Amino acid sequence: MNHETIPDESLPSFFKDIEIVGPATQEIEKYKVLHAEKFKARFAANQQTNVDVKAKSSPVLLASKSVKQAYQSRNYNLIKKMEQDAQNDLATVYNNVINKGNAAWTKVRKDGKEFYMSWSSKGSMWSYTDSITPVGTDHLTGETTYQATVQIGTYTASGKIVGIQSYNLTTTTLLVESVIAFIVAKAVSGIIAEGLGFLVARFSLLLVQAAVEVGLESFSFAISTAAIATVASCLVFAVVFIGLVYLWNWLNRKYTIRLQIFNWDSESDWNVAGQYMSNAKIAGHDADDLNFTIPKLVSPGDVIVPPGFDPVEALDAVCSYAVVIWENDNTFMEGCSMAIKTKLPDAEEGFMWAFDCPRWSNNQQAASNGLQDPKSYRNNAPWNSSPKSFSITSTSRNLPVTLGLDALSGASDNLYNAIININPQPS
Repeated sequence: MNHETIPDESLPSFFKDIEIVGPATQEIEKYKVLHAEKFKARFAANQQTNVDVKAKSSPVLLASKSVKQAYQSRNYNLIKKMEQDAQNDLATVYNNVINKGNAAWTKVRKDGKEFYMSWSSKGSMWSYTDSITPVGTDHLTGETTYQATVQIGTYTASGKIVGIQSYNLTTTTLLVESVIAFIVAKAVSGIIAEGLGFLVARFSLLLVQAAVEVGLESFSFAISTAAIATVASCLVFAVVFIGLVYLWNWLNRKYTIRLQIFNWDSESDWNVAGQYMSNAKIAGHDADDLNFTIPKLVSPGDVIVPPGFDPVEALDAVCSYAVVIWENDNTFMEGCSMAIKTKLPDAEEGFMWAFDCPRWSNNQQAASNGLQDPKSYRNNAPWNSSPKSFSITSTSRNLPVTLGLDALSGASDNLYNAIININPQPS
């Protein structure tokens, strides 16, 4: 759907009482005029503006109780139905974002808040600046430093899931909320268009290009080395959401392994703190680094969504989430394997996970309480005799950790899906 000239009544039913301000193609011209006047002196002096970019956290899922139950029980029949529903709901949205550039996005308004959306009748993607706050003073210039938090949200009405990834942009220049929302929307659109072969460094360049479009030619965007892994986890989620299969064609390799980690623990964050890979490549992680935090469980009321969002079914289950995707490197008669370490942030407690996708035999999966070197664990993994569904307990709290796998061999498109639930709770 091209939103160049579209009446308010065509907005999806799951957003209530919002109004269309205008297509991004028109709003960009207004931003250029605004910035030419507002930053005239800065531009004349060739003054550079630096923006630090981080992911606020790993993605957050907001879902119905039935969705929560499907993932916690590792019911792959239901999970794959939800993924197909999401595919159907979001195909138009993702195709617009990939192919139509600025014309895919429309500025909308509710309660004085302006943000960007792209939508179909049953699915939507949005870019919403939920806050801009002063966070300090630049020690060299004395200027106030501001942090803008921008969320990219994706919703499937049939799948009954919202996925949210949030980015913190820190700078001494105060910008209009909708400007920041557009810049992030356009950059994430570029990553989605590139698919799983992207590198995080590319995201910085796409942010620069989007800033130039709105008349901010002197802006640069930097992602620190420490922030790369978490940013990568959010961008991978932006590309595939909960399983948009038409975007899986990464590098035409033989096997793809998708690991989904759900943190249902209300007491503690969990850190994915390193990996080992054998004949595998990982999507989005520039240096093959895997080190990020999955925050603890919060209540649904603590999850910020844009004003006016009113989903078809109550979304009263929430968890922090991570998705990691590997594919085999050398594709000639070789499979792949990997192992990761997952631990508490303030203690040397946690668990190990390993996966083996061999060329000529069934997949294997292992998990064990306690921490080890990932390479050593992979090479000596205690492969579980029931790899499609098993559980362990971990840490001094004896937390349950449940694991699932959809197929031992012969999966469609050679895509294998593993699930880890940390401290799953009854619905």
